[in-house]
Amino acid sequence: MQRSVRAAKHELEAVLVMHQEPAAREVLLGLTQDRRFGPLVAFGLGGIYTEVLRDVVFHLAPLTDEDAKRMVRSIRAFPLLEGTRGQPSADLEALEDALMRLSRLAVDHPEIAEMELNPFFVRDAGQGAVAIDARVRVQR
Repeated sequence: MQRSVRAAKHELEAVLVMHQEPAAREVLLGLTQDRRFGPLVAFGLGGIYTEVLRDVVFHLAPLTDEDAKRMVRSIRAFPLLEGTRGQPSADLEALEDALMRLSRLAVDHPEIAEMELNPFFVRDAGQGAVAIDARVRVQR
């Protein structure tokens, strides 16, 4: 890559090589500090589906494992995560764990005013999940 760039008479300071994550089910995880209620955790389908479907749920933090399970199953689009038309289920356990960890982060660090993980990729059952993009707003 460096030879190609230099041959084209351009300068190159550095090259960053990153793992490319294969496509998976896109969801949104988020948190916000509400003045009246305290820390809230958000969950819904991610990527373009967030704006189109507006299928997002909120819950007060901290979440229990049952709270996280209910959140995941409460969106209208849950059948897409459960596996439809021969598709395997998404790794619901990893997704629920991520929601509980995010809620703990919201409680332990109230200086995080907002955080959005979108998209957050949930792989097939037993294969985990990974944050692809994050936006964080910190305030005093």
